[in-house]
Amino acid sequence: MTSEPDVEVSWFWDWVPAAGRDDTQRQRWTGYVAGLVDAWAGEKVAAARADWPADAPEEFPFTAGELGEAVAHDLLARADALAGNSRLLWGAAFTGEKVRWMPLLVVAEFLRARADDPAYLLAEVGAEGLDGDVREPTVDYVSTERGDGVRVFALAGSEEEGAYGRLDAALRLEADVDVDVLLRTRVFGLEQMAAIGHGIEALMHMIAGQSAELRFDLSAGRALS
Repeated sequence: MTSEPDVEVSWFWDWVPAAGRDDTQRQRWTGYVAGLVDAWAGEKVAAARADWPADAPEEFPFTAGELGEAVAHDLLARADALAGNSRLLWGAAFTGEKVRWMPLLVVAEFLRARADDPAYLLAEVGAEGLDGDVREPTVDYVSTERGDGVRVFALAGSEEEGAYGRLDAALRLEADVDVDVLLRTRVFGLEQMAAIGHGIEALMHMIAGQSAELRFDLSAGRALS
């Protein structure tokens, strides 16, 4: 399920501000996200508004800008609920210039690397399977400019969520103090399941490329920026 998609898909990924940022930063970021959503989905929203029946009992429920603000507020709330050593990333997938899936959510957890036990990462990402998996996982190894990693995809399911694809990945960032990054996401729908492995690999390369700018207080287990 994690083979390259038949249709070329490109990816956008970005960090959601961590809890504790001031209101000005959060408002600025909310406006930034609203602008992106308007640029990506504004035409579709406008077309849906135009097709809304004139005699409908209620007006069309939102504009593209309002949709973008709602997405941003939801992402901030989710990020605020994470543990101190975790960050939320959000993304979108495109075919050509058209947005295909949005928003895609990934939780990144930052840990001090266990130099004497690199194999623990395979257990963390469920390389041999996790409760809820309905098929044996597919394991792929990824090399980046700042370290190597692994990504694991499996079909899974639960009574509450039905069938879904789980993608868990790990990346060891090589720096003055090595850092392990665990990435977790869940997707629904066969097309997303087929493409998400490629998307997470792109995200792993993005994080590796930004690793020099990322700051960590690993003694507190907290990602600071």
